[in-house]
Amino acid sequence: MDDELITFGSEIKALGNGRVGGMLIRFSTASDPDLTDDFFTKDTILHFPAEMPVLYNHGLDKVLKKRVIGQAKATMTDAGIWAESQLDLRDEYEKEIYKLVEAGKLGYSSGALSHLVEREPAGKGVSFIKSWFVGEVSLTPTPAEPRNTIVSLKSLIPPDMAALPIDGDQSNSIQGVNKMADEIDVKALVAAELKAMKDAEAAEKARVKEIEDAKAEGARQAVEELKSKKLLRADQYHTTEPTKESDEGMGAFKAWMITGQKNHELIEPAEWAYKTSGVTNLTTGAEGGYAVPDPLLNRIIAKRDLSSWVRQAPVSIFQTEADHILIPVEDTRYADFTSTAESAGYTNDTTGNIGQINLALTKYTSYLKVSEEFISAKNSNWESWIADVLGRVEAGTENSLATAVVLADATAGSAFASATAITEPELARCVGELSNGYAVNGEAGFLVKNGTKWYLKGIAGNSFAFLPTPSGNDFFGFPAFVSDDMQAMTAGLKSVVFGNWKYFAVVETPGMVVQRNPYLYMANGQIGIFAHIRRGYDTLQTEAIRSYAQA
Repeated sequence: MDDELITFGSEIKALGNGRVGGMLIRFSTASDPDLTDDFFTKDTILHFPAEMPVLYNHGLDKVLKKRVIGQAKATMTDAGIWAESQLDLRDEYEKEIYKLVEAGKLGYSSGALSHLVEREPAGKGVSFIKSWFVGEVSLTPTPAEPRNTIVSLKSLIPPDMAALPIDGDQSNSIQGVNKMADEIDVKALVAAELKAMKDAEAAEKARVKEIEDAKAEGARQAVEELKSKKLLRADQYHTTEPTKESDEGMGAFKAWMITGQKNHELIEPAEWAYKTSGVTNLTTGAEGGYAVPDPLLNRIIAKRDLSSWVRQAPVSIFQTEADHILIPVEDTRYADFTSTAESAGYTNDTTGNIGQINLALTKYTSYLKVSEEFISAKNSNWESWIADVLGRVEAGTENSLATAVVLADATAGSAFASATAITEPELARCVGELSNGYAVNGEAGFLVKNGTKWYLKGIAGNSFAFLPTPSGNDFFGFPAFVSDDMQAMTAGLKSVVFGNWKYFAVVETPGMVVQRNPYLYMANGQIGIFAHIRRGYDTLQTEAIRSYAQA
């Protein structure tokens, strides 16, 4: 009896619904043979029927044995023989096989009888496979060597499982095959493969951690050595450990602002101190900026909040790292509760509908120019100056953008009688016209220019003219927020806004990202600092905010 030869193809892929595909036989060259120095090419005489039965592991499994588990069709390509198979998936055993395919643990192999295989010497011990008659297609565990390897079928069977030679006692041969079959178990194979995958993942994680620990230790030793030799100033390095001494990123940030280098290439910035501009550029993330560390950012925010009416008013603030946010709103006001009998159904269909506002974020940029001497001076306290400037600039940006949205969206109220004046009754009417429960203390308030606010306070020469008690807010118990971007008391202009500010939305990406450009103003000995923020503003309910124009 001729021995059967096996050649392994490629790992197969699950194509869905029991279909699998992969290279059954791959072509190579004499300079790239397999481990047994054989190779196939497109000149190999290949014989295979139009449709071939598919076996599992060449019929060596104790349960499936030589059961046909599917049908395969092969196609000749420039790279080799491509085969697609449809598995039957009739029971749990065949389904377990398909799970192995999905896990990438099975490959194709084809078998041919040795007397039908022709080899032709191709020099230096390499053989060209001249002819190969495909006798079977099998799904087998993927071999470690990812190229074709021709082996004997008997080599796949452990020595103690091999069939005994034919010596006249047929029962010995049968016992050998049965012993081999008893030792092969599909479920055990699945469990072993899954365990191997988990072990490999754990080993890779341990290896990566070991490398990172070694890098950190090497960087730490480098810093200590340079410090001991007095070759490194304290402001030129920063540890990646978030301890009190690390000042939450300020040391590294200041060193980068001064030199443009990330800790003199000694230590990469820690994630909690530096975030790439992907935070603000959500499409490419390629702008290369760094997030302002929390201590400096908090000072910028504190300065901003002193000047931004948006941060003083009780507006609805949303934060996101996406490029937009969907905010649910009431298209119309909900109806009140209605009286219903205990057994009666609800028949009032006047309830409002829930809609949504798609509030997109926009990137806003500001830039500063500072001299190299100023930013390099050890005691210049430049970070306080930058915090003050960026805080004021951010407040001005918010005041301008938010005020423009309010004036555009607000519902028009009754105009004032004069083109240049406002009376006490007219200001009181602003509060009265905001109906439907929007005029709520702690939520509602006025928005005016600073000059308009103090003009109103000066009416009748009494700054408490509109207050029930001296302990209240600016007018009638409501605060007056100031924006210099509001319109003046001039004919036709909207000089006063009164509304419930819970229905005005601000969406922002947390933080501020900066970039350093040492080349733009190099001729002047200056460094360009570009700061980016992302903001969006919109009115959630236009009837909740009303604007009042001069005649």
